[in-house]
Amino acid sequence: MARSLYRFYLYTVCMVLLIFAMATLGRLLQVLLLFTPLRYQYMNVPASGDMIQAVVLFAVSWIAASLLGGLHYWLLRRDMQSDTGAGLGAIRSFFLNVVEGVSVIVTVASTGFFVLGMLASNSPGDITGAIAITLPALLLAVLLEFERRRTPLPATATGALIFQRIHFYGVQLILLLMVTFAWQSNFRPLVDTLFFGGKGTLDACPPDAAGCPTYNAFWLFVDLLWFALFWIGYGWLNRKDTATLPRLILHFAGMAYGTGFVLFGVYQGIALLLMPLFHLPIMLKDVTGFVAIHDFMSPLTFGLLVVGVYIFWLRDASRLNLIELSVARAVEWAIGAALAAAMFWWGCGYTLFNLLELASTPLIRPDATAWVMTLAAVIAGVGYIPLDIMLARWNATETFAAGARRGFILSLLGGGILTLAIGGVVALYTWVTGLIGSPITDWETVLHTSLAAFSIGVLLVGIYLTIALREKLFSSFAKLPQASSVVPVVQSPTVASETLEQTLDELVAGHITRDVAAARIRALTSMPLSVGR
Repeated sequence: MARSLYRFYLYTVCMVLLIFAMATLGRLLQVLLLFTPLRYQYMNVPASGDMIQAVVLFAVSWIAASLLGGLHYWLLRRDMQSDTGAGLGAIRSFFLNVVEGVSVIVTVASTGFFVLGMLASNSPGDITGAIAITLPALLLAVLLEFERRRTPLPATATGALIFQRIHFYGVQLILLLMVTFAWQSNFRPLVDTLFFGGKGTLDACPPDAAGCPTYNAFWLFVDLLWFALFWIGYGWLNRKDTATLPRLILHFAGMAYGTGFVLFGVYQGIALLLMPLFHLPIMLKDVTGFVAIHDFMSPLTFGLLVVGVYIFWLRDASRLNLIELSVARAVEWAIGAALAAAMFWWGCGYTLFNLLELASTPLIRPDATAWVMTLAAVIAGVGYIPLDIMLARWNATETFAAGARRGFILSLLGGGILTLAIGGVVALYTWVTGLIGSPITDWETVLHTSLAAFSIGVLLVGIYLTIALREKLFSSFAKLPQASSVVPVVQSPTVASETLEQTLDELVAGHITRDVAAARIRALTSMPLSVGR
């Protein structure tokens, strides 16, 4: 305990001093960058006093950090030399991985969202502050990565590997969220700038607007590439990890995340194709404008990218024997089928809601847009039906699809139960409050929505509970072990009462043979009989 507290103290002092030194470096860089062409045109050149203060702060802080931090780092190295387990401990792994992970996130976010984001949107602003944050954070991440690689972790370093996996998998998830935001913000204006000359953005501007945003296609592409490379790169760094459970959970969850975007993009694309059938105009600003309500390109392309990357990592996991390839494919199809089913049944519920609205008094007619969205959802999700049939056939003939089939059925059954319960409760609540003279606001719409949800829940539970019972999905795959039929051999009282000395005496006297003596000795000492003696 005392040694662990000592190491915690050493790492805390080293990390705090290192972060403080990087902060003062950033302050100096911010002043120096204001003397370069990167300075915003409306910002003044720093006065000599600001420059002197930044230099003095940098010099003093780095001298103090070098002396005190160097001393504590020397103590750390000496501790690692005296105790070989110190370099593989959880305390060292915690500090190195957590601080490095935060540094990487700060580096990627400040560069992508501020520096490259301003250049991509042609919006005037100061980028020197973001650069002054990015460079020290990047330097800190590089130093910590170099230190982390000095002591590779073996598979037996369980505690240290936990923090390393939190670093790699956690940062990878955060980077995925960053890629999501950047893709949804940049891909649409990139297409609008390259193929339509910015017309979609221009048409989306209000008539009395002072000016419309303009974009630089090159920097838009660089910004997307910046986020995507860091996200994919973190997956590449973790490609040799053999931790089956966290790796497969991350990969399958990421694939489901991407599949959701693919389905949403398909849904938006089908809605665009249906709009002319309902005499609805298609305007470019609704597809490529900065407030595009029918942008299908961004979610579709992003979803395909994410699904493709995680399928690649799943194939890599199968090469490491973390999962069988056939099982991985079955789970992939089950995930796609479950998400498509959610889209399909949501469309069915929306259709039922529109019909209830039509049948209400006074008559309320859903507009053409409502019917377009309804049909688009049903068409986008109807592909789950052949996937359902395919999974059922695999489950009937192949053992590898059993888990995927069970997960698919139970997910739809669980979703149906929740929809049935919540929709039924809300419908009953709305009806009772209206009956006693205390109706809620817009009670008819709420009642129609909850009744539609309740009806879809009843259908889902009825269909998939029947399937689950028919396919015996609630029964366990494994059978209970059978009781042993071997009858234990009970020693006779004569043999059990013999002592080792009596057995040896009879053997020496020649009253018993060697084999009989050996059998008695083994019986007395409970030793198993040798085979083939």
